[in-house]
Amino acid sequence: VINACVLASIAAFALLLTLVVYATGNLGAAFGAHLGNNLTGFLLISHQQSYNSFALFNAKPLEGPGWTTLDAVLIAAIGIVCSLLTVLLLLHSCSPLKVEPDFSHPGGPS
Repeated sequence: VINACVLASIAAFALLLTLVVYATGNLGAAFGAHLGNNLTGFLLISHQQSYNSFALFNAKPLEGPGWTTLDAVLIAAIGIVCSLLTVLLLLHSCSPLKVEPDFSHPGGPS
């Protein structure tokens, strides 16, 4: 169950990055969002024993025993909600973090 829920969370984030690439016309903002996601995963909360020395908080390994179905669903829900909030921040017209396509021509003035 935990594997399916983590996969659902990853799928939501992949959909977010696809929308960002579509909205901007390039991979730059998607690379930035992916970097931010990875830095958060490595430096804030770690679920992997090999990365515990880098993280501020150490959590129980996802592949370990003891996870209930409710735990798995909550982890997936948190990941999906975070992805939706990221979409809102990057694509909403009133957001100060809104990303837009770059229409400047190569070699010309921007």
